[in-house]
Amino acid sequence: HSTVPLKKARRLPRRFNRPVSKETRRLVRRRHRPSGHRRWTDSLRRFHRRSVRILASWRRSLAHWLIGILIALLLIALGLVFFSPIIRVREIRVERMNTRLDVEGVQRMLSPFFDRHLLFLQAREVTQVLRQHMADIQEVVVRKDYPSQLTVRITLDPLFAKLIIMNPDEAESATGTGTHVDYLTEHGVYVVASAIDQQQELPIIEIVDWGVWPEAGTALLTPDFLKRMQETERALTEQFGHVITRHRAFVRAQEYHLQIDGDKELWFDSRAPLEEQLLRYRTFLRSVDLQSVTQYVDLRLSDRVIYK
Repeated sequence: HSTVPLKKARRLPRRFNRPVSKETRRLVRRRHRPSGHRRWTDSLRRFHRRSVRILASWRRSLAHWLIGILIALLLIALGLVFFSPIIRVREIRVERMNTRLDVEGVQRMLSPFFDRHLLFLQAREVTQVLRQHMADIQEVVVRKDYPSQLTVRITLDPLFAKLIIMNPDEAESATGTGTHVDYLTEHGVYVVASAIDQQQELPIIEIVDWGVWPEAGTALLTPDFLKRMQETERALTEQFGHVITRHRAFVRAQEYHLQIDGDKELWFDSRAPLEEQLLRYRTFLRSVDLQSVTQYVDLRLSDRVIYK
């Protein structure tokens, strides 16, 4: 088969046009002219198509602009986070849960953290520094308040007793005078405070046989030793009806003396079982009248009870 290209269409010369009567023209107009409803529908359809094309174009342009703005904001935020001096520690706020906490002293301990980047500062670092300098800390909560404040809430160990450090050579107190008072926490840490928020009255423990003068913030007695003293006092009160009026702790010898009824002492060894020492005391009371004791009853020896 061979193909013949079509020539470009063009109007027929006027001389070849067939004459059209008026009736024919009227018939054609009547059949092919759209009605009013159809014209309105076609106009709406064309307007809708045009609107859809315009909105699609605007949507693409808006999406490009939004992507560009988001990228710019992200770059600005990263610049602020990593390079801006705004997000650095400018203020350290200390919230104390105990009145004996020295806020100024804590701020001096935390002074190396000034001008550190707040985002990269770890709470563990702050806690480690505080625990290295303060032995009576119970809990530390570190909070970052952007853009430049570091907030530290410190809870100290509860106080166990007031402390009187006795002179080993003389039976008198070797503590200093002034507004400060010595205390012992429930973990056996020696602290010095000018004010406390303790509601109940604290017992007094006299420290004897200390060897070297203890420094504030050091562990003076172990928690087990303090717990042992509490258990002994409870047993003497509940089982024997005694009233404990004095507590004396011997640091190097690891023993403690409890004064009962105001005039005589019971000597206990913290390394021997408490039940055995209480059994020896019960056996002693069966054979000796407690009224005959004028100074002490020594319950530390395993094979005998010595009294004076």
